[in-house]
Amino acid sequence: MRDDEGYARRFALEHAHYVEDLPFWRAAARRLGSPVLDLGAASGRVALPLARDGHEVWALDRSPAMLAEMRRRLAAEDPEVRARVQTVEGDLAALALGRRFPLVLMAMNTFQVLTEPEDQLRCLEGIRDHLAPGGELCFDVALPDFGEIAGSLGVVRQGERHRDRERGVTVLHSAWYESLDPVTQTLEFTLRIEDRDAEGGVRTFLRHHRVHLYLPSELRHLLARAGLRVLEVCGDFSGDPVSGGSERQVYRCGAAA
Repeated sequence: MRDDEGYARRFALEHAHYVEDLPFWRAAARRLGSPVLDLGAASGRVALPLARDGHEVWALDRSPAMLAEMRRRLAAEDPEVRARVQTVEGDLAALALGRRFPLVLMAMNTFQVLTEPEDQLRCLEGIRDHLAPGGELCFDVALPDFGEIAGSLGVVRQGERHRDRERGVTVLHSAWYESLDPVTQTLEFTLRIEDRDAEGGVRTFLRHHRVHLYLPSELRHLLARAGLRVLEVCGDFSGDPVSGGSERQVYRCGAAA
């Protein structure tokens, strides 16, 4: 197995426990219909449940290894589910799929991987051009606290802990902020994942990330420039309003008139 394939397999394992957002995407797909365009689909964490629900899904990612892992996982599904998923290798900032979608989604902070303003705008403009009449873009990003981040650089934060019964290990997540550029609002951080088995063995994996941090006012301006209007913004997937204590921003957007 090549390193990139190993990374994709690890990514799927490490994120399989995260299901908090799935009811939101599934409800959006029920409301808006197929086909669904899943941007930054990775190994299919969202695409596969939507396909099991009966939706046609176009799953786009720039990583061939991620898409290969998704196809590997699809091989275990019923033929009807496999037939509903189309994997597409592509760039978020250069969408050219030749069709329109009633629902375009970007899950799990995907939009934050675009750290250059030009790429952010091109991505949103491309999404606008791929929306069917009455279609929606749904996505989530973190709601940053710049003061808190700057004051805790290098501090290790303990994250989620879950049991992977299939592999017989306990998985522990932790992370630390490495650097913050307050001018470009670019954050670099490291995620550490530890697999601990029953005999006390530990395997450690490190993931370095570089992301853009969006303020709500910045996002509204960017969406408007791209020809999109905000239909709703919430502070979580349950529909609560954005507040000072919110950790995320969840958007529903449509094409501007």
